Amino acid sequence: MSPVLKIKRDNEAREILFELRYQMSLTSRKRFELMFKKTKEIKELLEKSGHRKPFEIIKRTEGSGRSKELEDLILQIS
Repeated sequence: MSPVLKIKRDNEAREILFELRYQMSLTSRKRFELMFKKTKEIKELLEKSGHRKPFEIIKRTEGSGRSKELEDLILQIS
């Protein structure tokens, strides 16, 4: 578990210094593990909210994928 900064008033400089010290205390491996863990959490939240739908296979029809009626109409015009 990561350390928690507790201060009475907002102090952006102290917050940044605290975060930098924490990040510097981690190994590269641990930073990547945390990054992958957070990525997985975000992905799961997006999937749960319906924002990460899997790709769909679109079946193409003959020609350009247009309907037969539209294809015939285009052929008549040209």
